[in-house]
Amino acid sequence: MTELEKNDIQGLVFSGYPKNDAASYLMLEVVDPGRARAWLGRIAGLLTAGEPRDYEVTMNLAVTARGLSALGLPKAAIETFSREFREGMAGEEHRSRVLGDTDDSDPSLWLWGARRDPGERPKGCEPIHVMLLVFALDEATLTGALAAERARYAGALREVFVRDTVALPGRREHFGFADGIAQPTIAGSRAGEKPGAQVIKAGEFVFGYPNEYDKLPVSPSVPEALDAGQNLGVARGGAKVSGRDFGHNGTYLVVRQLEQDVARFWGAMADYSRDSSGNIDREGAIKLASKCVGRWPSGAPLVKSPDRDDPKLGNADDFLYAREDPRGLACPIGSHIRRTNPRDSLEPTPEESLEVVDRHRIIRRGRSYGKPLEPFAHETEKTERGLFFACINTNIRRQFEFIQQTWSNNPKFAGLYRDKDPIIGDQPPGDGGTYTIPEAPVRRRLEKLSRFVRVRGGEYFFLPSIRAVRFLAALEATDGVKRADRAAVQETA
Repeated sequence: MTELEKNDIQGLVFSGYPKNDAASYLMLEVVDPGRARAWLGRIAGLLTAGEPRDYEVTMNLAVTARGLSALGLPKAAIETFSREFREGMAGEEHRSRVLGDTDDSDPSLWLWGARRDPGERPKGCEPIHVMLLVFALDEATLTGALAAERARYAGALREVFVRDTVALPGRREHFGFADGIAQPTIAGSRAGEKPGAQVIKAGEFVFGYPNEYDKLPVSPSVPEALDAGQNLGVARGGAKVSGRDFGHNGTYLVVRQLEQDVARFWGAMADYSRDSSGNIDREGAIKLASKCVGRWPSGAPLVKSPDRDDPKLGNADDFLYAREDPRGLACPIGSHIRRTNPRDSLEPTPEESLEVVDRHRIIRRGRSYGKPLEPFAHETEKTERGLFFACINTNIRRQFEFIQQTWSNNPKFAGLYRDKDPIIGDQPPGDGGTYTIPEAPVRRRLEKLSRFVRVRGGEYFFLPSIRAVRFLAALEATDGVKRADRAAVQETA
């Protein structure tokens, strides 16, 4: 097994920094390429790398395709990145359909990340070039860290959008369910290892290492002449041009702002659980919501505890479907967790299913934002809240987009007919969608299911290695890149 170069890999790959409760995501636009590169040179030494330690402040940095251009990376190098990354999450209409970003989740309504004619720059359409991720032990420490960094990049980058997050009790998300449990373990790293965790080859999450096909993932590269003493490795893994391996120890980072309609979600669960007199069965509503998720609020999987919540099983992830719940009587076949990680339940055999699923895993690094709302509570004033979703993968199309399109939004998933993911699915407008709950002797079907999660922003980023960040900072010395600066400024103006 190839040893991971952890000191060159940004720490977000290995940890979501759970001890750092306060976090802020800053979306930045390059306004002075030379000064922006100088800032990169300074921040490279401050970026958190390797497995998690007890830092008061941790920082990571990601760039978009347009950001690489604005920083001066030549077009030939940018073309070695994946098509999905180059086009961007909202760059093409077909991608919006693939991801379910339609109707009230259409990019035209996004707060950030939307792409429009360069001549038009309404709010939400400003170019995102760089994302700075800052995590801290508490709000006071975060405020100080942000003030210091803002002073450093003043005049070099402009803030387009800032998303502060909150730490909800019990690592739950806004619907009230424990989150982040079923995370894969990266082969060669003990980060996050626990009983039942699926060990996935490092190349699914980091460039430069074999993936689940026993091949090196296609890594972006740069012309050898641009390797200004940064000692990038020789391009491998099917790179489109010869040169130096710019992607080594880096990965793609998918980011989406998912607004959660908590009042509507619990209102629907309550309505579906009313008795013949119209009274709400709260326990029944919680069980129904758990049937939609596939876990109880504590995180206990329905496969292990089908009738009641069991907090002692809150971290349990050592279960399979084909062997323990083939008909979905405990955890419905169309539930959120069964769709996003089908484990051994796909055809033709459990063994082949496990092999296929391992090739579509992602590492999630999401955080909640906004003031929490208790289940069944009434809200008099609309408040922004949701999940700032982030995931790590080396193949956006085969991993993130596949899960979104083929599993979550597929009405015919695993033999179903017209059901979509009841939590994040792009339910049709108007009459809504359906959700089938297998029961004996007669199944139950929820009709007119609303869309509870609305996309409010998103983009595809590249999370470079520390060495690659230093490479970008050193581009200033290359005459050809200086000419590219002018073209980048004109393109993003």
